[in-house]
Amino acid sequence: MKDLFIIAQILSFIAMVINMIAVQLKTKKQILLTIVASNLLFIISYILLKAYVGAITCGIVAIEIIINTVLEDKGKKTPNLLIIIYLIISILIGITTFRGSIDLLPIIASISFVLTLIQSKEKYVRLLILVNLISWIIYDCFVGAYLAGISDFFVISSTVTAIYRYDVKKLKE
Repeated sequence: MKDLFIIAQILSFIAMVINMIAVQLKTKKQILLTIVASNLLFIISYILLKAYVGAITCGIVAIEIIINTVLEDKGKKTPNLLIIIYLIISILIGITTFRGSIDLLPIIASISFVLTLIQSKEKYVRLLILVNLISWIIYDCFVGAYLAGISDFFVISSTVTAIYRYDVKKLKE
């Protein structure tokens, strides 16, 4: 059991590094596809910690990113119906897996991420990622995903740096 906990923390650490790289990337597609890779590691980590709501939420987010990336590559905008479906799925996951108020946090993160997917400007992607990460930090602390929580803190720092680098600094120039 302790070995699984350690493995979960190691996977979270690797996912953290990937997320820190993701928010420093320039294009929305690069940011989101890199987040898919980190989410796959977080899924395994959450399963090892028996934090199934987190695992399911990360899986759904990864699928949403892939679908949206395929649509954007084909020059298509994400249909409103698909966004509504994503939101409904997020809410249904929350209802079916709800064990306590802490389980609301991954759902809030999931909903904020759906809103991230429909943004066309990277600065809004980064801002919504902040909302997403704050929800995850709190959840991680409660489910014992300590390294994931620390990872989210570092990714928030990296995101703030990217916001300054790409968005605030650009306004000054």
